Amino acid sequence: MSDKTSTVTQLTQQAIGGDGPLVSRIALGCMGMTGTWNPADVGPENIKRAVTAFEAALDAGITLYDHADIYGGGSCESAFKDCLKAVPGAREKIYIATKCGIRSGHYNLTYNYIHEALDRSLERMGVEYVDLYQMHRPDPLTHPAETARALNEIVRQGKVRYIGVSNYYPEQIRALQRYLDMPIRSNQISISLRRLQPIYEGTEGMGGDGNLDLCMAMNMTPLAYSPLGGGWLSGRREVKDDALLEGLLKELNAQGEKYNASPGQMAVAWLLAHPAGIIPLVGSSNPEHIREAAGADKIKFDREDWYKLWVAARGQRVP
Repeated sequence: MSDKTSTVTQLTQQAIGGDGPLVSRIALGCMGMTGTWNPADVGPENIKRAVTAFEAALDAGITLYDHADIYGGGSCESAFKDCLKAVPGAREKIYIATKCGIRSGHYNLTYNYIHEALDRSLERMGVEYVDLYQMHRPDPLTHPAETARALNEIVRQGKVRYIGVSNYYPEQIRALQRYLDMPIRSNQISISLRRLQPIYEGTEGMGGDGNLDLCMAMNMTPLAYSPLGGGWLSGRREVKDDALLEGLLKELNAQGEKYNASPGQMAVAWLLAHPAGIIPLVGSSNPEHIREAAGADKIKFDREDWYKLWVAARGQRVP
């Protein structure tokens, strides 16, 4: 990477888990970094794709990078090693998150597996520690005390600085937290204007799960994957036979004219406006799309406009 310090954007910063490290309000989701789920298919072009995305994210001011050991069959973590080599000194300026627990056809959060999975991730990325280690999905066959025993150890060993979870529901979080020596800092969840359940709870919430309320109660940071609802909120896809999505995109476009922003930027900014301190994960390796998403940090919603999008996403008035 050439010296581009003069062009690097400064994004708003926030602490993970209340008093954890300061990271950018927008993060890069690295699931598609290599463009394949088959490690055997990874070649020079795939590595170039990953490095280009990494450089674009750095230039956009992004300091948090989210991985998982299953992304690209491990190839995304391996490619990140090349990214770090391509930008000397980058490791000390960024925060790396990764996850473990999903296997082929099952989950595994046992004591031994967590230790083994973490060591493999560290080796693939060529780093001595990760900043945030998240349990990818709850494992119903492992007692949370066993999972916590492994997590307590890897933190004491210095291999992990902070602990998080992913796709956990409130009681699963409480169960794990009971046995941990440190607070759970994050919960990585699917939330967007296309998936509102984490905002709600109870019958008025249309079957919501209350995850954002729990994050605020326990001082956890929500990391939002698929913030553009699988890409539909970007406005780049042709919508057919979906009146609710058509109405939502119409409102996103109308507000985009007011705020001088794209539909995707409006959708990301809508998440940023929530008081839980949501950090959207930009799941793209396209430099243009990465820069566009980072621009959402500059949008400051009027309260009425935020609710107009909420109503459009629900397809009915607020309760």
